[in-house]
Amino acid sequence: MSPGEQTPDRGTFRCTLQVRWADFDQFGHVNNVKYIEYAQEARILFVRSRFGPFGLGNLPQVVRRVEIDHLRPVLRDSTSVDVEIEVEHVGTTSYQIRQTIFDAAGEVCCALRVVMVAYDASTSTAVEIPTGVRHVLEAAHQRVAITDEGPAE
Repeated sequence: MSPGEQTPDRGTFRCTLQVRWADFDQFGHVNNVKYIEYAQEARILFVRSRFGPFGLGNLPQVVRRVEIDHLRPVLRDSTSVDVEIEVEHVGTTSYQIRQTIFDAAGEVCCALRVVMVAYDASTSTAVEIPTGVRHVLEAAHQRVAITDEGPAE
């Protein structure tokens, strides 16, 4: 898989990101803060991949919460990481995803749970997730095809 490439599956989203030399710390592993950056890059690719084809790629949203478990380091022999995203829950104004970061050997290095909130920048408040976005998120959560009416069952 080339950098930034996504899998076509409508459930789990997966992309490959390049690990940069500057990502490593003095101990020879990826610095903990870089996992947050990888997760953010993957979320951007997720939104473009899943919402973009339906003209929904500009949904203003903010991170409400990030929970992160560092399970093992990404070492210098990894030139890339894979990031998987699964939609775990879709609420009225927010949705929760699970992100898993794998090293070049396919080992799980980090697991994150992230709550994203649909946001109105003009009022600085949470807003209801638009119907089209809800359909895409629910389809990913249920791992089914997307139709104009929502997830096909």
